Amino acid sequence: MSSITSPSDDNAIYQETLKDNDYYKSIIDNNSFYVVKTDLEGKYTYLNPFFCYTFSLKAEDWIGQSSLSLIVPEDHQTCLDTVNECFTSPKITHRVILRKPIPKGFLSTQWDFKMLTNEEGFLIEILCIGHDITSLIIKQKELEALVGITSNQNKRLINFTYIVSHNIRSHVANILGIVNLNEVAEEEMDSKTALAFVKKSSTSLDQTIRALNDIISIQTNTQLPLSEINVQFEIKRIVDSIIMLFRNTGTVINYLFSDDKVLFTNQAYFESILLNLITNSLKYRSLERSLIINVDILDVPDYTILIFNDNGIGIDLVKNRDRLFGMFNTFNGNKDAKGMGLFITKTQIEAMKGLIEVESEFGKGTTFKIYFPKK
Repeated sequence: MSSITSPSDDNAIYQETLKDNDYYKSIIDNNSFYVVKTDLEGKYTYLNPFFCYTFSLKAEDWIGQSSLSLIVPEDHQTCLDTVNECFTSPKITHRVILRKPIPKGFLSTQWDFKMLTNEEGFLIEILCIGHDITSLIIKQKELEALVGITSNQNKRLINFTYIVSHNIRSHVANILGIVNLNEVAEEEMDSKTALAFVKKSSTSLDQTIRALNDIISIQTNTQLPLSEINVQFEIKRIVDSIIMLFRNTGTVINYLFSDDKVLFTNQAYFESILLNLITNSLKYRSLERSLIINVDILDVPDYTILIFNDNGIGIDLVKNRDRLFGMFNTFNGNKDAKGMGLFITKTQIEAMKGLIEVESEFGKGTTFKIYFPKK
């Protein structure tokens, strides 16, 4: 019984067969190739020493065996498809990537298949020449992962920029509104009331900046910082940060869940999402009735669902459902609309592995359902 051999020079065997093919000759000259042959039924007729050495095989044990035996099952169809191409176009070299099992996993190998003929021109064998490309596959996967990380960081940067420009601006606008209102004689506040409003807005602004700082501190990570927040407390804080927008609107916000309900989420993103929904409700309220906002929470096995409903002018989803979360898309003719709010909201929800659904009827109101993944 023969033993496993180390790689040897197969040039003499294949030099004549492949003498007109510079590509194969280059591989042969470097002695870094696998060479196998099969009959027309796919059974091995030859395995070169380098192939046997790499995969710890004895050639005599495999002669007459199916070539698919040394290919992982998931790649069988790919191999068969390539062999069929050899029969369809026998004069053309066909290339395929196949995985080969080894003790600690498998190698990725690139193969060139070519039909061999006898002197009469009849097809007799399939010549397969391959080499290891495992390192290239690993590098490709690393590159794809890097592209994914970069893409996530770019999305986070867009969200961060939006939060800075939208959330912080809302806090500042609220403080300026309080100051300006206090300067108007006919609506003058007493100093304690004005100071209390300013203090609330300043405290809320500080919390927003702290939440943003948490995002900055892990900007090279693919995961957002998540924590438990008290839902009612956070929504009321958001409302306080834009309290001046509620003046003379008669808005009522109903909380249909307990005041101790907590949610596992990213605080900065949660604030941005709710701020968008609330300001949209104010912006697109009906002038025929007072604005009513209902907020509820529903627990399902994998998610905590926040349900946000208003009785505003609504959205015609028959016309706009496919455009609803697109960038720069607006629907109700508001000159101040930029078409970024719902796009950013959906991006932020998906960044937390969540989902968002919308139900709306033009003239009657809108309901958003936001699915926050549980721990």
